[in-house]
Amino acid sequence: MTGGTGSYRYMAPEVYRRESYGKSVDVFSFALIVHEMFQGGPSNKGEDPEKLADKRAYEDSRPHLPSIVYPEPIKKLLQDCWHKNPDRRPTFEEIIIRLELIEENWPKKGIVSCLRCAIL
Repeated sequence: MTGGTGSYRYMAPEVYRRESYGKSVDVFSFALIVHEMFQGGPSNKGEDPEKLADKRAYEDSRPHLPSIVYPEPIKKLLQDCWHKNPDRRPTFEEIIIRLELIEENWPKKGIVSCLRCAIL
């Protein structure tokens, strides 16, 4: 598929650039939504959504992930999900497996279960 569809705030770079794209654009958007869940909303809500999409598409800009907010496994998962190369992004099946592993080793199990349920 090609063409600009969707909200600029959650748009994968390849969609914004009107390149051919596949299911990994949803993985990219998912990571941005998870980021907002941890932040309590968009960390860049004052920024113009189209300019934000442009920076993500052409400058490889991604949200900041402070370690104090994001446990390392979640941080790594988000970074993998919004990788600039769509082929390097995990599938949702892989994301679920990673979330299950995170949940086994993380005391705040409710958050990870919520993320996994959102995918299913």
